[in-house]
This record gives sequence, C-alpha cells and structure tokens, in this order.
Amino acid sequence: MARRTVQTFVFALVAVAWTVPATADEETASPPAVLTVDVTNIPNEKGQIGCSLYSKEDGFPSKPDKADAKVFVKSKAGKASCVFKGLEPGKYAVSVMHDEDKNGELKTSMVGRPKEWWGVSNNVPPERFGPPKYEAALFSYTGNPKTIKVRLRI
Repeated sequence: MARRTVQTFVFALVAVAWTVPATADEETASPPAVLTVDVTNIPNEKGQIGCSLYSKEDGFPSKPDKADAKVFVKSKAGKASCVFKGLEPGKYAVSVMHDEDKNGELKTSMVGRPKEWWGVSNNVPPERFGPPKYEAALFSYTGNPKTIKVRLRI
C-alpha cells in the first residue's frame, strides 16, 4: 500500500512539473512590440490617415519618405488608429496627416502652411514660422505595447 502511495505521489509530482515550464514560458514571454497611434479630431471620412514614425530628425514631420515606417488607414467616425509592429525600443516621433486626396503627401500653401489636417506626437503645436520641433515630439518606447494619442489640427 505504501509503495502504491509513493508511486501516485511521484506520478502527481511529475505531472505538475510537466506543466510548470509551459506556464513559466507564458509568463516570461515578452509582449509583442506594438505602438498604436490613436488619431482624433478627423473632420471627415474622405481619403486616408497617414502616420509616419521617425527615429531621427531628418524629414520630420512632412517627409514620410524619410520616415522609419509609415502606415495609411481609413478613418471611421472621426477616429483612426495606426499600428506599428516589431519596433525596437528607443525614442521616436510620429507625424500624422489627413490625406484627403490620397496622394501620400500633406498638401500645403505656397508659404508651407498645411491645407490638410495634421498632428504630431505629444500634440506639439507648430513653431511661429515653421513645423513643430522634432525634440518636442519625441517620446520613449520601451518595447512594450504602448498607445499614444494625436489630435489633428489645421
């Protein structure tokens, strides 16, 4: 009888040990590297919303071709979300535009004033005679899922 109790105990111990590594792996697995940009104050559902992610000042905020990554999405009811996946931890700035004519560029006047709605991370306003500064729009990304909010302006 004692031998059977020992065998049952050993079997139970092995069964518990068998499940522990799977649980530990799930707990220590790193979350997916995702940055979500929630865009608000979109005036209409025309065109698309373009989000550009910059890890350096060159091209910020109006040259999406120089961005590290860019995403275009359709807006719904004045809101949209751009999702960037697989990012490395670091400092980034985001530029957003309401690309009504779907040409992939922010339409501006002769003097460079935006004709389409736009915004940047940290909701930094434009400088007196130019776009927002890159340093003011920077935020830290640790590699964990993060959501930032950008409110568009004209």
